[in-house]
Amino acid sequence: MDTQRVPEVIQARVLVVDDDPILQAQLMHLLGKFVTEVRVAGNGADGLALWREWQPNVTLTDILMPVMDGLEMSLAIKAEDPDAQIVVITADRADANLRQALDIGVERYITKPVDVHLLLDAIRKCVRDRRHSDELHLARQVAELTQQLQRQLADKERAEAALQREKAEQQVLIQKLEEAHNQLLQSEKMASLGQLAAGVAHEINNPVGFVSSNLGTLRTYAERLLAVMAIYEKVIAALPADSVYRQMIEQARQAADVDYLKEDMLTLIRESAEGVTRVRQIVLDLKVFSHVDAVEWQATDLHRCIDSTLNLAAHAIKYKAEVVKDYGDIPDVECLPAQLNQVLLNLLVNAAQAIETQGTITIRTSADADEVRIAISDTGCGIAPEHLNRVFDPFFTTKPVGTGTGLGLSITYSIVRKHHGRIEVESEPGKGTTFRVILPIRQAPVAEAVAA
Repeated sequence: MDTQRVPEVIQARVLVVDDDPILQAQLMHLLGKFVTEVRVAGNGADGLALWREWQPNVTLTDILMPVMDGLEMSLAIKAEDPDAQIVVITADRADANLRQALDIGVERYITKPVDVHLLLDAIRKCVRDRRHSDELHLARQVAELTQQLQRQLADKERAEAALQREKAEQQVLIQKLEEAHNQLLQSEKMASLGQLAAGVAHEINNPVGFVSSNLGTLRTYAERLLAVMAIYEKVIAALPADSVYRQMIEQARQAADVDYLKEDMLTLIRESAEGVTRVRQIVLDLKVFSHVDAVEWQATDLHRCIDSTLNLAAHAIKYKAEVVKDYGDIPDVECLPAQLNQVLLNLLVNAAQAIETQGTITIRTSADADEVRIAISDTGCGIAPEHLNRVFDPFFTTKPVGTGTGLGLSITYSIVRKHHGRIEVESEPGKGTTFRVILPIRQAPVAEAVAA
């Protein structure tokens, strides 16, 4: 073997498969100087097992060996990895073996005695070819991933467009609910309230259901997409820094602002889900408020009634006043819940309307042995002293024409009297008003008969 020139060290794992221990030792000695890692096997079967375990960059093999010859081993290796780099080293110059080796796909064919420079050149070329094939394979993977990502992004855009349409439909539904509630305030008729609650619940629950379902599916799609993108980014990071494919993809990624899209996509889904939850809560509060199915006297949690009524009146209050709750420890009260909710709604809306710019509405509850008190105070314009004795009269109103019917407090007064309670009012012009509702905790036995 010619060793006059000293080649540079090759960064590679080389597997030597030969049954000649002398040639094994020679190759181990020579390759150990010029290749970073070398291992040997004595026959094709051992060589195949070591190849599978170690995954060398280049395999050097003899042809004629016991147990399994080099051609059989090469055929098995190529079946598992068509790009595997194999160099046949043999003293057998038979044309049949050469043709068979070439048919298998062996990259190089070197005869014995081995010229070390030819051998190292063959190893170097095999390493280079394998690197090129790996890069080509990786480029194909990146191209496939890019196409898949483009398809998924297109699906995402379509899903976002559908989500925007659904959000618009949701806004229409919310607007319809608010309009229905405004109509309820104008009519101030309990029968209409019950019918409206049942109708709105029926109409809204179905679309809200499929919007909620679609959002859940969209969230799953988004999470899958982000998972694919994470793998995609790992693949990109594995490319050399000067790879043209990496540069092209980084430019496309920056142009699309992918980081912002990933963050904003989940934010949109979360906000939409919160909107759906809000609609569901409104429908639930409307049901609680109207108690469509409750036509009899029953023990009721007044704090729950107040909270549900506040939710329904939120559009009338939230831009005008801060609501302060000062709840005491009160028992359940025997009442007609739907009618009592009407009382609370009238008083809360009146309090909000009395505030011209920005103020506070305070709700206090307390109880003694026999009665429960609900006080609703506002920091609004107050009521003139000459009007205090008329606020509960039918059709009396201090509001501009077209903004009040004059029936709200009259109906409130009637409902409270029906519950064998009383309602009081205190007011000071320019400082605010307090309405105080006092109700018995339990109704007298005749109350049910009177109500009937």
